[in-house]
Amino acid sequence: MTIIDRVEMNVPARREYARLIRLAVAGIASRMNFTVDSLEDLKMAIDEAYVIALDDPVQEVFNVAFNIHPDRLEILVPGLGSAEALGDELLQKFGFSILNSVMDKVEWTRVDERSRNLLMVKYVV
Repeated sequence: MTIIDRVEMNVPARREYARLIRLAVAGIASRMNFTVDSLEDLKMAIDEAYVIALDDPVQEVFNVAFNIHPDRLEILVPGLGSAEALGDELLQKFGFSILNSVMDKVEWTRVDERSRNLLMVKYVV
């Protein structure tokens, strides 16, 4: 599994930075020759991940890493979710349905009692 490039961003978890995150993923995706539909899927997915961070009262910074491979884009969002947001009902919310429908792979990994890492993968078609 060779990563060609890795782009990392750390932005304040405030609504006014949502556009910056969408622009970043759009720029990376267009460089990778994703279709217009896939590009829109990626923007929707990163937007949903950002909303999850915004909904968490203790989340002050939104960290995201884009791992650029020849055949796919991996988006890793570490440390999502406060203690009250870790139940299974979280995974049933509408936003998580969106993530699963627009991405090829969505994985949640529990880091500790307070947070999870989110990995989203989209393959270049």
